[in-house]
Amino acid sequence: MTKELNIALIGCGNWGKNIARNLHEMGSLACIYDINKRLSEKLSRKYNSPIFELNRIFENKNITGIVIASPAITHRDLATHALENDKDVLIEKPFCLSLPDAQKLSLLATNKNKILMAGHLLNYHNAFIKMKELIRNGKIGLPQNIRANRLALGAVRSKESVIYDLSAHDISMILSITEELPIDVSVQSIHHHNNIGPDIISVKLSFSKGVTALINSDWMCPYKEHKFSVIGTKGSLIFDDTKNWSEKLLYNPSFVTSKNSIITAPLEKIKTKENEPLKSELEEFVSSVYSRKSPLTDHKEALKVQKVMDMIEKKI
Repeated sequence: MTKELNIALIGCGNWGKNIARNLHEMGSLACIYDINKRLSEKLSRKYNSPIFELNRIFENKNITGIVIASPAITHRDLATHALENDKDVLIEKPFCLSLPDAQKLSLLATNKNKILMAGHLLNYHNAFIKMKELIRNGKIGLPQNIRANRLALGAVRSKESVIYDLSAHDISMILSITEELPIDVSVQSIHHHNNIGPDIISVKLSFSKGVTALINSDWMCPYKEHKFSVIGTKGSLIFDDTKNWSEKLLYNPSFVTSKNSIITAPLEKIKTKENEPLKSELEEFVSSVYSRKSPLTDHKEALKVQKVMDMIEKKI
């Protein structure tokens, strides 16, 4: 069970409404705000939650924390105001749209001794948590290559590129496994629209311990694929978030030997306990606010992800 807290939600759109539902179920939804009054009024009626203007949220001493689920371009300013008013903050992905902005927020949170967390959601997905546990226990031997495909015909955003909208998820997961920043980055990108950045990217990350990671992010793909695989010396783990829970995590014991022969074996389904990652993420935020211990995806983790996105942008 999660203790109740007074948490304000800024942003009531497609993702914000899911956050509102979870905070309401946790007994922690103090108030909501959205620049689109129709959206805020709809959630206000549904959850019997008051609508506060931004200044009232920032200045209200009874509000403990703020979840920011507004458009990415607003994250820096909203989080800055929240931290300056001594609020703990959870920023939904992407954390920021530039490395300098992320660095300033991280420093401010440190100086104010406030919890600052990024909504790198898939770190709280039980299938990914199980994947990391199996890797640590040597299930696939030594990891050699990570492959992340996040493709769909989705919302094409004009003020943030596919790097921030899609790749951020996979970069966060990759860094969680490698536990280091890449030493080299190569990128291919495609622009289909007059947007601020690419619509399609293919990225190769190289790490000092010999692991490589391949990321494909595309919001114009005619089919949906959310697949994250880790290939090791003794097999592979495949996390496919489009599958039912019984098939979300698979173990493939097949592998290529040092003499280039292939050892084949049938796929195995890995049992994972079903969870709603967003609920787990919000529970982590609430727990951190109480304990004052840094969450798994704190601002230091967010800064590492931001550094990799910055490396990618500089290559484009």
